[in-house]
Amino acid sequence: MVLLIAACLAGICTGLRYNFLVLVPLTLAAIMASGFASIWHGQTISGALLALVIPAVGLQGGYMIGLTSRELLNQFLSRFRPVPSKGI
Repeated sequence: MVLLIAACLAGICTGLRYNFLVLVPLTLAAIMASGFASIWHGQTISGALLALVIPAVGLQGGYMIGLTSRELLNQFLSRFRPVPSKGI
């Protein structure tokens, strides 16, 4: 569960900041890291496959959340930015 949440948060952060081209290498890096961790811990094939799929799905789902919430976040942050006065 922690892996899914961490992958989702990483996806949201990258979705807010970058375009879609960063998603492919980031997903491959997450799959490779999860695969190495699964092999290191000696998991079964089904457990290893599940450990590969969870970060990929969480990362891509979080990316879509971050991508679709860009405008909402910009509107929210614009309320807190100081606007220079025009002077009378």
